[in-house]
This record gives sequence, C-alpha cells and structure tokens, in this order.
Amino acid sequence: MTLALYLHGFASSPKTAKGVALGRRLAPSLTSYAIPDLEAGDFRGMTMDLLAERAVRAVDALPGDGEPVLVIGSSLGGYIAAWLAASGRIPRVGALLVIAPAFGFTDSWATRLGADGIAAWRRDGERTFFHHASERDMPLGSAFYDSCVPLPALPAQAPMPVVIVHGRQDDSVDHRQSVAYATARERVELHLVEGDHRLTEPRHEALIAWCAEDIIARL
Repeated sequence: MTLALYLHGFASSPKTAKGVALGRRLAPSLTSYAIPDLEAGDFRGMTMDLLAERAVRAVDALPGDGEPVLVIGSSLGGYIAAWLAASGRIPRVGALLVIAPAFGFTDSWATRLGADGIAAWRRDGERTFFHHASERDMPLGSAFYDSCVPLPALPAQAPMPVVIVHGRQDDSVDHRQSVAYATARERVELHLVEGDHRLTEPRHEALIAWCAEDIIARL
C-alpha cells in the first residue's frame, strides 16, 4: 500500500473538490490520503517559504513505516511539489503527480499585472485576489510576490519519476511550460489533454485517477 499527500493550489484549501474527489477514487489503493492546509488560515501572510515548510512538515508527519509516498500537487501545489523534490527536501517521496503545475507563474503574474500593478501591490502592502475556498475576494500581502521572485520558473530535475497532466486550453498556466519541463528532464511523463486549468470534467478526473493508480502500482 501507499501513502499519498495532495498539495492544493493557490487560494484553495483541504476542501478542494478535485483533491477530495481524487481521494475517494484512490481510497482502495492507499493506506492514507491527506490534504494539508498549506495556508494555515492566513492567506494574507503566506509566502512560498511558509507554504513549502508546511508541505515538508506534512510529508514528515506521515507514518514512518517504510511505505512508499506519492505526492500529488495541483497548480501552485504542483510547483511546490516539484520545487521541493528538486531541492531534496522530501526524500521520502517516491513519485510526483502534478496537475496543471504552476511553472513560470511569477513571470506570468508580472506580465498580467504589469510593472505598475506590481509597484502598487508593494506600495499598498497587499492586493485583493479571489479566494476559491472562501468564495470571496481576500487580500494577499506583497511578501508573497517577493518570495516568488527568486524562484526558478522551472524547478530542476527531480530525483523521482514525475507525471504531469495539463490542459492545452489552460489560460492560467501555459501548458508549454510543462512541455519545456518534461523535454529538459528525465523520467517525466506528460499527458496533454483538451481542457482548461480546472481539469474537472469526468474524463479529466478519470485520467488523473488512472495516472495515480499507475504510479501506485509501480511504487
């Protein structure tokens, strides 16, 4: 059996519909499945370092009985999973499944917001974003953006197999970032599908579950 951890995306929570539904599908094949709260109730004060620390602690808190660990990450959670793996901070993990990973997201934000938008965010100390879990606009401190700037657009080679599922019509994260990541790295399996960033259609959910089951069978 396998232990699995699901890292939710930006402005999400452990109640993420995609993560909860996937957990139900995978339950027969897993010893445990957890979705940690990466924000810890503080959306405004979050930074990438804090998100990463919480993800590492969640991996370390899994039962230490030698069972293989699969980390599944969605959007920003997918970036965090690949970034932590490349930096050697989650050595227990045997494989990654990343769904529409937010590769290149800092550059994308800079392009969308523009220099004036970034300057205003820093000047005001916060900027409002729609928080999907809370279903309302919430402020996010400028420390979050500043914590993203030093990070690589594409994390380095991970020491374990990585499976990516990404939609060609994703208007939040360009699927070509996943193509670039997969092309330049070893042991990366890329599934490009017709779909947007959410990948919540039944066929998308079925493919993601199949990828997870296939990884579990090989761990």
